[in-house]
Amino acid sequence: MKTIIIFLSIVLCWLIGGCSPFSNQSKLNFNTPRPSTQSSVKPDKEVNEVDEVNEGSQVIPQGTKVDNDLDLSNIPVSEASRKINDWAKDKLEESRVLLYNETEIPITLKELGFEVDVEKTLENAQQRQNQPQSQSQNQNNVNVIPSVLKANPELAAKVLKEKFKKFNQPAKDATFKIQNDKVVITPAQKGRKVEVDQLINNLQNSSLSEVPSKIKAPLVEVPAKVTTESIESLSGSVLGEFSTKFAVGETNRSANLTAAAKALDGKVINPGAVFSFNNAVGPREPQTGYKEAYVIINGEYVKGTGGGVCQVSSTLYNAVLLSNFEVVERKHHDVAVSYIPAGQDATVNYPNIDFKFRNNTGSLAYMRTEVKPGVLTIKLYGKKTGKTVRLERQIVKVRNYKTIRRYDSKLPRGRVKVDQIGTKGIVVNVWKVIQDEKGHVTKQFLGRDSYEPANRILLIGT
Repeated sequence: MKTIIIFLSIVLCWLIGGCSPFSNQSKLNFNTPRPSTQSSVKPDKEVNEVDEVNEGSQVIPQGTKVDNDLDLSNIPVSEASRKINDWAKDKLEESRVLLYNETEIPITLKELGFEVDVEKTLENAQQRQNQPQSQSQNQNNVNVIPSVLKANPELAAKVLKEKFKKFNQPAKDATFKIQNDKVVITPAQKGRKVEVDQLINNLQNSSLSEVPSKIKAPLVEVPAKVTTESIESLSGSVLGEFSTKFAVGETNRSANLTAAAKALDGKVINPGAVFSFNNAVGPREPQTGYKEAYVIINGEYVKGTGGGVCQVSSTLYNAVLLSNFEVVERKHHDVAVSYIPAGQDATVNYPNIDFKFRNNTGSLAYMRTEVKPGVLTIKLYGKKTGKTVRLERQIVKVRNYKTIRRYDSKLPRGRVKVDQIGTKGIVVNVWKVIQDEKGHVTKQFLGRDSYEPANRILLIGT
């Protein structure tokens, strides 16, 4: 019976594939449990978990150093970032000096707003890791990674300019004065300054270890805007001049005219520069020395501070035209004035109405004013262009003025007094005629000016 049971067990085992009747395993051991399906796959699962750990850790390779100073060998990237930050903090706070020639100026990179770009530094490490060993490692089998500096350019420029402020030397323009009708020149002097942008760029393109303890500041020369040669070239060359007459007996008006002319005397106009009459003369106020004299307001002559200054701006306008400078801004009076032909005046009123012109000659120019009893003369000096200029006018229309009678109780009864002379209204065209060295003539239309008539005002005593 026992033999039959054993035989049936062997057959059953063979039928379900658990054993072979021809192998040694056909002998069953009941004391040994059969391995389960779960236990049979356990080794494969453990291998997969190990692979996932290796991928997530991203360990820095052996022999990796930042600037051949900070060792990052065999540490995770996250820890490497922290170590670079700590290392950079100390390095950025190390004392350095800026060299301005032989002068030493203390500074730190932190003070200039520099930081180490950790992300780009680690990117460099990754790129080096992917290179062949012969390219990425030195002879000591060390993979040296340069640190990457990043700057705050605005902060760095501000700090550096402040550091160098007392050392930079501004250029000095050549100057001149007139003595006995001769130009006496004080020569120009070149300046010197630090090229701040270049210095910042040099630092930013260096690794932290490449920044020396003594940083040499790049110096550049600063040329003078007005050179000695430019003044020498214009000595004695009058481009254009114009004169107008005034009544010496009108003392306040004469004083105002003289003050404005004095403010213009010796002014230098650089090539391409725009000259402003109002900026040069300034406000016409009692505080600045100007007196009450007659001015034109709404077609009538009334007293106002600074009367007479418009004669100076008008005289200058004509000198500018004859010098062939470019007129930028000009306005004529509402009423024609007596001291200059209609169409050739230039009114001013600080700060609203200005007269401006541009020095378009390509060379330096300067201005001289002269006030003699009853005569104002303005001359503009510069480099001769070989051109001559004259003005042409055409009267288009004339309008008569009206006579206005006003009664005045302060006058004796029946007495008549002329309070304001009448001025005719006029419309005029003006041209500038230019002739060059070869005799070629061009005619430039300056514009059509229209002046209102000013009433003749009679005062009648009552």
